[in-house]
Amino acid sequence: MKRIALVFAFFLAIGQVFAQNSNVRKADRALESGDLQEAKTLINEAVEHEKTMNDPKTWYTRGTIYQAILNTEGYSDELVKKASESYDKVFEMVDEGDKYFTLTDLKIQELWGGFINEGSTAYSDQNYEEAVTAFEKALLVLPEDTTANLYAGVASQQMQNNEDALKYYYRLLDLDYHSEDIYGSIISIERYANKDLEKALEITRMAKEKFPDSDTFQKSEINLLIETKQVDVAKDRINDAIAKEPDNANLYFNLGYLYEQLEEPTKAEEAYLKAIELDPDYLDANFNYAVYYYNKAADLLAKARDMDLQTYKKEGKKVEKEALGYLEKSKPYFEKALEISPNELAVIETLQTVYAQLGENKKAEEMMKKADELNAGGKAKTGDQ
Repeated sequence: MKRIALVFAFFLAIGQVFAQNSNVRKADRALESGDLQEAKTLINEAVEHEKTMNDPKTWYTRGTIYQAILNTEGYSDELVKKASESYDKVFEMVDEGDKYFTLTDLKIQELWGGFINEGSTAYSDQNYEEAVTAFEKALLVLPEDTTANLYAGVASQQMQNNEDALKYYYRLLDLDYHSEDIYGSIISIERYANKDLEKALEITRMAKEKFPDSDTFQKSEINLLIETKQVDVAKDRINDAIAKEPDNANLYFNLGYLYEQLEEPTKAEEAYLKAIELDPDYLDANFNYAVYYYNKAADLLAKARDMDLQTYKKEGKKVEKEALGYLEKSKPYFEKALEISPNELAVIETLQTVYAQLGENKKAEEMMKKADELNAGGKAKTGDQ
């Protein structure tokens, strides 16, 4: 009798396994026939039973059922969470090469991609609030997805919802996603919207570590140090760095920029020239050095224009001649900047003015043509001058 009871218990257990597996199959069939509530009932029984709760097929089926309900009945956070948690369970159970890993990944991408597309369409239509809502749906599917966080941050910033924009941008940094644009946005919001200069300085220094070759963050740090009345700190930092790397053109450029902000033009000129000596193809150094002379010329020409007739007769020509001398000094550096970056609109337009002032009309017309092509969305031709 004891042996018969054991055999009966064994077959009873087998019967329970088959019953639960049958529930998974029945749920699948109910899904295919469109009876979604029956499918949900059956699959939820299967995921709670110890014989089928550790089977990836069970959880994959559950995910597809909740996704189908979502597609049929409309959006709800609960349905997305149920589908997503089901797919996550599959990933926990199988290796990457398993067929259920591949199938589940496709369903996840389908679910996530639908919300991303919804958000992108809303963004294109300038419905930024709807866009953020859609990207938040995508984040329910993949909470650590950088794409949805990035798009949600940009859309929030378009609405001038700086608090939410920072939430998404800082989350990106936590996810080890780093881009110059993200850091730039955070710095701008902290500095100008939140008036938190210390936080802006902190993020600027983080950005400098991530992008050591970026002049943008070097300049930002200098400006923030000046704004927070830490001029000596700025000078010491740059000079200490120059002592360690005397051949680093970027450091001399930053020193020049610092002196320019402090309205010490002679020292700025010396630093920019040193940067150019170390790196003749340094675009910003050539441009800023040229602008130094250009501004001196512009000030003198403005002075001549403001003279009364008697004063102009006595001093005007002399002042204008001095101004043209400064423009002559600026010209080769603007031309070098154009050689380095042939489609840089700021260089082209400034050089057009220089040529016009110096009476080099043909070259001025060439620059005007290049500028018009760029402004029209075309690509300016190079090597014409």
